Amino acid sequence: MGTEHFDEHAGTWDDPDKVARAQEVARAVVGSLGGRPVTSLLEYGAGTGLVTQALADLLPGIAATLADNSSGMREVTDGKIASGDLPAGSRVWDLDLEHQEPPPERFDLVVSSMVLHHVHDLDAVLRGLAALTEEGGVVAVADLDTEDGSFHAHTHDFDGHPGFDRAELAAAMGRAGLGEVGVEDCTQVEKEGTAYPVFLATARKGPPPVPAPDDLKGWLLRYLQVARTALVWKLEGLSEYDARRPLTPTGTNLLGLVKHLAAVELGYLGDTFGRPSGIPLPWYDDGAEANADMWATEEESREEVVALYRRAWAHGDATVSALDLDSRGRVPHWAPDRADVTLGLILVHLATETARHAGHADILRELLDGRTGMREGVSNLPDLDDEGWSAHRERVEEAARQAAQR
Repeated sequence: MGTEHFDEHAGTWDDPDKVARAQEVARAVVGSLGGRPVTSLLEYGAGTGLVTQALADLLPGIAATLADNSSGMREVTDGKIASGDLPAGSRVWDLDLEHQEPPPERFDLVVSSMVLHHVHDLDAVLRGLAALTEEGGVVAVADLDTEDGSFHAHTHDFDGHPGFDRAELAAAMGRAGLGEVGVEDCTQVEKEGTAYPVFLATARKGPPPVPAPDDLKGWLLRYLQVARTALVWKLEGLSEYDARRPLTPTGTNLLGLVKHLAAVELGYLGDTFGRPSGIPLPWYDDGAEANADMWATEEESREEVVALYRRAWAHGDATVSALDLDSRGRVPHWAPDRADVTLGLILVHLATETARHAGHADILRELLDGRTGMREGVSNLPDLDDEGWSAHRERVEEAARQAAQR
Protein backbone atom coordinates (compact mmCIF):
# COMPACT_ATOMS: atom_id res chain seq x y z
CA MET A 1 0.00 0.00 0.00
CA GLY A 2 1.68 3.19 -1.18
CA THR A 3 1.16 6.77 -0.13
CA GLU A 4 -1.44 7.53 -2.80
CA HIS A 5 -4.38 6.63 -0.54
CA PHE A 6 -3.14 8.98 2.20
CA ASP A 7 -2.24 11.76 -0.25
CA GLU A 8 -5.76 11.58 -1.67
CA HIS A 9 -7.57 11.66 1.68
CA ALA A 10 -5.28 14.01 3.63
CA GLY A 11 -7.51 17.06 3.19
CA THR A 12 -10.54 15.33 4.76
CA TRP A 13 -8.68 13.08 7.19
CA ASP A 14 -9.61 14.85 10.45
CA ASP A 15 -13.09 13.59 11.29
CA PRO A 16 -14.53 13.65 14.84
CA ASP A 17 -13.84 9.94 15.44
CA LYS A 18 -10.15 10.27 14.56
CA VAL A 19 -9.82 13.38 16.74
CA ALA A 20 -11.42 11.60 19.71
CA ARG A 21 -9.25 8.51 19.19
CA ALA A 22 -6.09 10.62 19.01
CA GLN A 23 -7.04 12.24 22.32
CA GLU A 24 -7.52 8.82 23.93
CA VAL A 25 -4.13 7.67 22.64
CA ALA A 26 -2.49 10.85 23.92
CA ARG A 27 -4.01 10.44 27.39
CA ALA A 28 -2.82 6.84 27.54
CA VAL A 29 0.68 7.85 26.45
CA VAL A 30 0.92 10.56 29.10
CA GLY A 31 -0.42 8.15 31.71
CA SER A 32 2.32 5.66 30.81
CA LEU A 33 5.05 8.25 31.47
CA GLY A 34 4.49 8.13 35.21
CA GLY A 35 5.39 11.79 35.56
CA ARG A 36 8.68 11.39 33.65
CA PRO A 37 9.65 14.81 32.22
CA VAL A 38 9.40 15.07 28.44
CA THR A 39 10.65 18.01 26.42
CA SER A 40 10.96 16.61 22.88
CA LEU A 41 8.53 14.50 20.85
CA LEU A 42 8.71 12.65 17.54
CA GLU A 43 5.49 11.31 16.06
CA TYR A 44 6.28 8.74 13.36
CA GLY A 45 3.65 8.23 10.68
CA ALA A 46 2.05 11.36 12.06
CA GLY A 47 -0.49 11.86 9.29
CA THR A 48 -2.10 15.22 9.97
CA GLY A 49 -0.60 15.39 13.48
CA LEU A 50 -3.73 14.62 15.50
CA VAL A 51 -1.87 12.75 18.25
CA THR A 52 0.76 15.49 18.50
CA GLN A 53 -2.02 18.08 18.77
CA ALA A 54 -3.54 16.18 21.69
CA LEU A 55 -0.16 15.62 23.34
CA ALA A 56 0.72 19.31 23.04
CA ASP A 57 -2.36 20.13 25.14
CA LEU A 58 -1.26 17.64 27.81
CA LEU A 59 2.47 18.42 27.69
CA PRO A 60 2.68 22.20 27.29
CA GLY A 61 5.89 23.54 25.78
CA ILE A 62 6.92 20.27 24.17
CA ALA A 63 9.09 20.57 21.04
CA ALA A 64 7.46 18.47 18.33
CA THR A 65 8.72 16.81 15.16
CA LEU A 66 6.23 15.07 12.90
CA ALA A 67 7.37 12.49 10.33
CA ASP A 68 5.34 11.01 7.49
CA ASN A 69 6.13 9.76 4.00
CA SER A 70 2.86 11.05 2.51
CA SER A 71 3.31 14.42 0.83
CA GLY A 72 -0.40 15.13 1.23
CA MET A 73 -0.30 14.55 4.97
CA ARG A 74 2.83 16.68 5.33
CA GLU A 75 1.14 19.52 3.47
CA VAL A 76 -1.81 19.47 5.88
CA THR A 77 0.59 19.34 8.85
CA ASP A 78 2.52 22.36 7.54
CA GLY A 79 -0.77 24.23 7.35
CA LYS A 80 -1.60 23.35 10.95
CA ILE A 81 1.76 24.70 12.14
CA ALA A 82 1.17 27.91 10.21
CA SER A 83 -2.33 28.30 11.70
CA GLY A 84 -1.20 27.57 15.26
CA ASP A 85 -3.05 24.24 15.59
CA LEU A 86 0.31 22.56 16.17
CA PRO A 87 3.06 23.97 18.43
CA ALA A 88 5.02 26.86 16.97
CA GLY A 89 8.38 25.72 15.69
CA SER A 90 7.24 22.15 15.01
CA ARG A 91 9.19 20.44 12.25
CA VAL A 92 7.88 18.14 9.52
CA TRP A 93 10.03 15.31 8.15
CA ASP A 94 9.69 13.11 5.10
CA LEU A 95 10.78 9.81 6.71
CA ASP A 96 10.27 6.13 5.93
CA LEU A 97 12.21 3.92 8.35
CA GLU A 98 11.65 0.84 6.21
CA HIS A 99 13.90 2.34 3.54
CA GLN A 100 15.87 5.13 5.24
CA GLU A 101 18.36 5.27 8.07
CA PRO A 102 17.09 7.25 11.07
CA PRO A 103 18.39 10.81 11.33
CA PRO A 104 21.02 11.43 14.05
CA GLU A 105 18.59 13.12 16.44
CA ARG A 106 17.16 11.81 19.69
CA PHE A 107 13.82 12.46 21.40
CA ASP A 108 12.47 11.95 24.91
CA LEU A 109 9.24 10.50 23.54
CA VAL A 110 8.65 8.69 20.23
CA VAL A 111 5.02 7.94 19.38
CA SER A 112 3.39 6.04 16.55
CA SER A 113 -0.36 5.52 16.24
CA MET A 114 -2.10 3.13 13.81
CA VAL A 115 1.03 2.96 11.65
CA LEU A 116 2.83 -0.31 12.25
CA HIS A 117 0.13 -2.51 10.74
CA HIS A 118 0.93 -0.80 7.42
CA VAL A 119 4.66 -1.64 7.40
CA HIS A 120 6.32 -4.74 5.96
CA ASP A 121 9.66 -4.75 7.79
CA LEU A 122 8.46 -4.35 11.37
CA ASP A 123 11.87 -5.02 12.92
CA ALA A 124 13.53 -2.32 10.81
CA VAL A 125 10.95 0.29 11.82
CA LEU A 126 11.17 -0.60 15.51
CA ARG A 127 14.97 -0.43 15.37
CA GLY A 128 14.64 3.00 13.79
CA LEU A 129 12.24 4.19 16.49
CA ALA A 130 14.62 2.91 19.16
CA ALA A 131 17.56 4.67 17.48
CA LEU A 132 15.61 7.95 17.54
CA THR A 133 14.93 7.66 21.28
CA GLU A 134 17.14 9.18 23.96
CA GLU A 135 18.62 6.90 26.60
CA GLY A 136 15.92 6.68 29.22
CA GLY A 137 13.29 7.85 26.73
CA VAL A 138 9.99 6.17 25.88
CA VAL A 139 8.62 4.61 22.71
CA ALA A 140 4.80 4.38 22.61
CA VAL A 141 2.99 2.47 19.88
CA ALA A 142 -0.79 2.33 19.48
CA ASP A 143 -2.15 -0.22 17.03
CA LEU A 144 -4.75 -2.88 16.31
CA ASP A 145 -5.12 -6.17 18.09
CA THR A 146 -5.10 -9.18 15.78
CA GLU A 147 -8.25 -9.16 13.65
CA ASP A 148 -9.67 -11.27 10.83
CA GLY A 149 -8.61 -8.97 8.00
CA SER A 150 -11.94 -7.17 7.77
CA PHE A 151 -10.56 -3.85 9.04
CA HIS A 152 -8.97 -3.14 5.65
CA ALA A 153 -11.22 -5.40 3.59
CA HIS A 154 -12.43 -2.46 1.48
CA THR A 155 -8.97 -1.03 0.84
CA HIS A 156 -8.05 -2.77 -2.40
CA ASP A 157 -4.28 -2.34 -2.16
CA PHE A 158 -3.75 -2.95 1.58
CA ASP A 159 -0.84 -5.34 2.09
CA GLY A 160 0.07 -4.87 5.75
CA HIS A 161 -0.77 -6.79 8.93
CA PRO A 162 -4.21 -7.82 10.26
CA GLY A 163 -3.29 -6.35 13.63
CA PHE A 164 -0.79 -7.73 16.14
CA ASP A 165 -0.53 -10.34 18.83
CA ARG A 166 0.43 -8.26 21.86
CA ALA A 167 3.11 -10.64 23.15
CA GLU A 168 4.69 -10.95 19.72
CA LEU A 169 4.86 -7.17 19.29
CA ALA A 170 6.34 -6.84 22.77
CA ALA A 171 9.00 -9.38 21.78
CA ALA A 172 9.73 -7.42 18.60
CA MET A 173 10.21 -4.26 20.67
CA GLY A 174 12.61 -6.20 22.86
CA ARG A 175 14.58 -7.32 19.80
CA ALA A 176 14.89 -3.66 18.85
CA GLY A 177 16.71 -2.98 22.11
CA LEU A 178 13.77 -1.63 24.09
CA GLY A 179 13.03 -2.76 27.63
CA GLU A 180 10.27 -2.62 30.23
CA VAL A 181 7.69 -3.32 27.54
CA GLY A 182 4.12 -3.00 28.72
CA VAL A 183 0.92 -3.41 26.72
CA GLU A 184 -2.52 -2.20 27.79
CA ASP A 185 -5.96 -1.52 26.36
CA CYS A 186 -6.15 1.95 24.88
CA THR A 187 -9.17 2.67 22.66
CA GLN A 188 -11.10 1.17 19.77
CA VAL A 189 -12.10 1.91 16.20
CA GLU A 190 -15.76 1.59 15.22
CA LYS A 191 -16.07 0.52 11.62
CA GLU A 192 -19.26 -0.62 9.88
CA GLY A 193 -20.79 -1.87 13.11
CA THR A 194 -17.67 -3.65 14.35
CA ALA A 195 -15.46 -2.51 17.21
CA TYR A 196 -11.73 -3.12 16.68
CA PRO A 197 -9.67 -2.90 19.92
CA VAL A 198 -6.53 -0.76 19.92
CA PHE A 199 -3.73 -1.32 22.44
CA LEU A 200 -0.88 0.90 23.59
CA ALA A 201 2.57 -0.71 23.86
CA THR A 202 5.18 1.32 25.70
CA ALA A 203 8.86 0.62 26.22
CA ARG A 204 11.91 2.35 27.60
CA LYS A 205 15.31 2.67 25.98
CA GLY A 206 18.27 1.84 28.14
CA PRO A 207 18.72 0.04 31.45
CA PRO A 208 15.86 0.03 33.97
CA PRO A 209 15.74 3.18 36.07
CA VAL A 210 17.13 3.04 39.59
CA PRO A 211 14.10 2.60 41.88
CA ALA A 212 13.53 4.55 45.03
CA PRO A 213 15.16 2.92 48.08
CA ASP A 214 11.81 1.68 49.41
CA ASP A 215 10.50 0.40 46.04
CA LEU A 216 10.99 -3.32 46.68
CA LYS A 217 9.08 -4.39 43.58
CA GLY A 218 11.18 -2.06 41.44
CA TRP A 219 14.42 -3.46 42.87
CA LEU A 220 13.37 -7.08 42.40
CA LEU A 221 12.41 -6.41 38.79
CA ARG A 222 15.64 -4.46 38.20
CA TYR A 223 17.83 -7.30 39.49
CA LEU A 224 15.83 -9.77 37.42
CA GLN A 225 16.25 -7.67 34.27
CA VAL A 226 20.00 -7.25 34.83
CA ALA A 227 20.38 -11.03 35.00
CA ARG A 228 18.13 -11.57 31.96
CA THR A 229 20.14 -9.13 29.87
CA ALA A 230 23.47 -10.59 30.97
CA LEU A 231 22.38 -14.08 29.98
CA VAL A 232 21.28 -13.06 26.48
CA TRP A 233 24.49 -11.06 26.00
CA LYS A 234 26.51 -14.25 26.51
CA LEU A 235 25.28 -15.43 23.09
CA GLU A 236 26.57 -12.41 21.17
CA GLY A 237 29.36 -13.08 18.70
CA LEU A 238 29.22 -16.86 18.96
CA SER A 239 28.92 -19.34 16.12
CA GLU A 240 25.81 -21.52 15.99
CA TYR A 241 27.88 -24.45 17.19
CA ASP A 242 29.40 -22.68 20.17
CA ALA A 243 26.04 -21.19 21.20
CA ARG A 244 24.52 -24.68 21.34
CA ARG A 245 27.22 -27.22 22.11
CA PRO A 246 27.36 -28.98 25.48
CA LEU A 247 30.23 -27.87 27.67
CA THR A 248 29.68 -30.01 30.78
CA PRO A 249 29.12 -33.74 31.32
CA THR A 250 25.40 -33.04 31.87
CA GLY A 251 25.08 -31.14 28.58
CA THR A 252 24.85 -27.55 29.88
CA ASN A 253 24.91 -25.10 26.96
CA LEU A 254 24.25 -21.39 26.49
CA LEU A 255 21.22 -21.42 24.21
CA GLY A 256 19.64 -24.14 26.33
CA LEU A 257 19.88 -21.93 29.41
CA VAL A 258 17.96 -19.20 27.57
CA LYS A 259 15.30 -21.68 26.39
CA HIS A 260 14.93 -23.07 29.90
CA LEU A 261 14.50 -19.67 31.52
CA ALA A 262 11.93 -18.57 28.92
CA ALA A 263 9.71 -21.46 29.94
CA VAL A 264 10.40 -20.90 33.63
CA GLU A 265 9.31 -17.25 33.41
CA LEU A 266 6.15 -18.05 31.46
CA GLY A 267 5.20 -20.45 34.22
CA TYR A 268 6.14 -18.48 37.33
CA LEU A 269 4.94 -15.06 36.11
CA GLY A 270 2.05 -16.42 34.07
CA ASP A 271 0.26 -19.61 35.05
CA THR A 272 1.13 -19.22 38.75
CA PHE A 273 -1.06 -16.12 38.94
CA GLY A 274 -3.82 -17.19 36.56
CA ARG A 275 -2.31 -15.22 33.67
CA PRO A 276 -1.38 -17.91 31.10
CA SER A 277 0.51 -16.61 28.08
CA GLY A 278 -1.01 -19.04 25.59
CA ILE A 279 2.48 -19.65 24.17
CA PRO A 280 2.93 -23.37 23.45
CA LEU A 281 5.83 -25.09 25.22
CA PRO A 282 5.92 -28.58 23.67
CA TRP A 283 8.93 -29.67 25.69
CA TYR A 284 6.65 -29.75 28.75
CA ASP A 285 3.96 -31.88 27.10
CA ASP A 286 3.24 -35.37 28.38
CA GLY A 287 5.70 -37.73 26.75
CA ALA A 288 8.33 -35.07 26.03
CA GLU A 289 11.85 -36.28 26.65
CA ALA A 290 13.68 -35.34 29.82
CA ASN A 291 15.66 -32.08 29.63
CA ALA A 292 13.94 -31.04 26.38
CA ASP A 293 13.86 -27.48 27.72
CA MET A 294 17.63 -27.41 28.28
CA TRP A 295 18.85 -27.53 24.68
CA ALA A 296 17.83 -26.29 21.24
CA THR A 297 17.14 -28.69 18.41
CA GLU A 298 18.56 -28.01 14.96
CA GLU A 299 15.09 -26.81 13.85
CA GLU A 300 14.94 -24.16 16.61
CA SER A 301 16.84 -21.08 15.55
CA ARG A 302 18.78 -18.93 17.98
CA GLU A 303 16.57 -15.98 17.00
CA GLU A 304 13.42 -17.94 17.86
CA VAL A 305 14.72 -18.98 21.27
CA VAL A 306 15.84 -15.46 22.21
CA ALA A 307 12.55 -14.02 20.91
CA LEU A 308 10.67 -16.51 23.09
CA TYR A 309 12.66 -15.33 26.10
CA ARG A 310 11.90 -11.70 25.32
CA ARG A 311 8.20 -12.55 24.96
CA ALA A 312 8.43 -14.17 28.38
CA TRP A 313 9.98 -10.95 29.76
CA ALA A 314 7.13 -8.87 28.37
CA HIS A 315 4.48 -11.23 29.73
CA GLY A 316 6.20 -11.41 33.11
CA ASP A 317 6.69 -7.66 33.37
CA ALA A 318 3.00 -7.15 32.62
CA THR A 319 2.13 -9.50 35.49
CA VAL A 320 4.48 -7.65 37.85
CA SER A 321 2.97 -4.33 36.80
CA ALA A 322 -0.60 -5.56 37.29
CA LEU A 323 -0.20 -7.20 40.71
CA ASP A 324 0.94 -6.21 44.20
CA LEU A 325 3.83 -8.01 45.89
CA ASP A 326 1.40 -9.74 48.26
CA SER A 327 -0.86 -10.99 45.43
CA ARG A 328 -1.47 -14.70 45.80
CA GLY A 329 -0.70 -17.48 43.34
CA ARG A 330 -0.03 -21.21 43.30
CA VAL A 331 2.83 -23.33 41.93
CA PRO A 332 1.25 -26.78 41.49
CA HIS A 333 4.56 -28.64 41.07
CA TRP A 334 5.93 -27.39 44.39
CA ALA A 335 5.36 -29.33 47.62
CA PRO A 336 1.81 -28.82 48.93
CA ASP A 337 2.97 -27.07 52.08
CA ARG A 338 4.65 -24.29 50.07
CA ALA A 339 2.74 -24.28 46.76
CA ASP A 340 0.72 -21.21 47.79
CA VAL A 341 2.92 -18.19 47.03
CA THR A 342 2.98 -14.42 46.64
CA LEU A 343 4.30 -12.36 43.78
CA GLY A 344 7.09 -11.13 46.04
CA LEU A 345 8.22 -14.67 46.82
CA ILE A 346 8.17 -15.63 43.13
CA LEU A 347 10.18 -12.55 42.13
CA VAL A 348 12.86 -13.43 44.69
CA HIS A 349 12.87 -17.04 43.45
CA LEU A 350 13.00 -16.06 39.77
CA ALA A 351 15.65 -13.36 40.20
CA THR A 352 17.93 -15.77 42.07
CA GLU A 353 17.35 -18.60 39.60
CA THR A 354 18.07 -16.32 36.64
CA ALA A 355 21.21 -14.95 38.29
CA ARG A 356 22.33 -18.53 39.02
CA HIS A 357 21.98 -19.48 35.35
CA ALA A 358 23.63 -16.23 34.28
CA GLY A 359 26.59 -17.32 36.42
CA HIS A 360 26.62 -20.66 34.61
CA ALA A 361 26.66 -18.71 31.34
CA ASP A 362 29.60 -16.61 32.59
CA ILE A 363 31.70 -19.73 33.04
CA LEU A 364 30.59 -21.37 29.77
CA ARG A 365 31.42 -18.26 27.76
CA GLU A 366 34.82 -17.88 29.41
CA LEU A 367 35.59 -21.50 28.56
CA LEU A 368 34.64 -20.87 24.93
CA ASP A 369 36.58 -17.70 24.13
CA GLY A 370 37.69 -16.02 27.35
CA ARG A 371 35.02 -13.29 27.31
CA THR A 372 33.71 -12.29 30.73
CA GLY A 373 31.49 -9.69 32.33
CA MET A 374 27.88 -8.62 32.83
CA ARG A 375 27.62 -6.48 29.72
CA GLU A 376 29.76 -4.93 26.99
CA GLY A 377 32.67 -3.01 28.52
CA VAL A 378 31.99 -4.18 32.08
CA SER A 379 34.11 -7.25 32.87
CA ASN A 380 33.93 -6.87 36.67
CA LEU A 381 37.54 -8.10 36.71
CA PRO A 382 40.93 -6.45 37.29
CA ASP A 383 42.51 -5.01 34.15
CA LEU A 384 45.19 -7.64 33.52
CA ASP A 385 46.72 -8.72 30.21
CA ASP A 386 47.14 -12.38 29.20
CA GLU A 387 50.49 -12.58 30.95
CA GLY A 388 49.02 -11.14 34.14
CA TRP A 389 46.11 -13.60 34.13
CA SER A 390 48.48 -16.50 33.47
CA ALA A 391 50.60 -15.51 36.45
CA HIS A 392 47.49 -15.13 38.61
CA ARG A 393 46.21 -18.56 37.62
CA GLU A 394 49.55 -20.15 38.37
CA ARG A 395 49.62 -18.51 41.80
CA VAL A 396 46.16 -19.90 42.59
CA GLU A 397 47.24 -23.32 41.32
CA GLU A 398 50.35 -23.28 43.48
CA ALA A 399 48.35 -22.30 46.55
CA ALA A 400 46.01 -25.22 45.91
CA ARG A 401 48.93 -27.64 45.61
CA GLN A 402 50.53 -26.42 48.82
CA ALA A 403 47.24 -26.66 50.69
CA ALA A 404 46.74 -30.23 49.47
CA GLN A 405 50.14 -31.27 50.85
CA ARG A 406 49.48 -30.13 54.41
